[in-house]
Amino acid sequence: MLGGLLAAGAAGSLAGCGLVDPGPAVPAVAADPLEKLTVEKQGLVDLYDATISAHSSLAERLRPLREAHREHRDALLELLDARRRAALARATPAVPGPSGSAPSAPRGTPAGASPTAALTALRAAEKAASAASRAACLAETGGSERVTVLGSICAGEASHEVALA
Repeated sequence: MLGGLLAAGAAGSLAGCGLVDPGPAVPAVAADPLEKLTVEKQGLVDLYDATISAHSSLAERLRPLREAHREHRDALLELLDARRRAALARATPAVPGPSGSAPSAPRGTPAGASPTAALTALRAAEKAASAASRAACLAETGGSERVTVLGSICAGEASHEVALA
């Protein structure tokens, strides 16, 4: 054990002296506020997938809303810097690349035990998603394309609440 500690200390000393080149430093990638929103959109897709799987009687009504959230997620991914997209994909494997294929089996738990409970829970999820999107839109300083996409997502989510009523 002592030998291992000495070897580690020697390697650290050599690296500190520049004798062992660790390679070029990789600059840190700044966080983008849209990352969290992207993960939230994937969570909504997963919630819709699980709910459709559990309540097939709601499938026809819920599929268009689920697809809209996939489009929202993909649009947000497109706005992220390529390095942020890669970091996000590594951190959350559930988020595929833009236009990525959907998972074959739904993840997560259905929104509710009965179709009525599921619709109520989905409305609440849409309301929360709409509030998060609206806050992100109001805080956005990255340019008009980002504001336009976020505004479109806000409008879509507001209409989803109505569609689930």
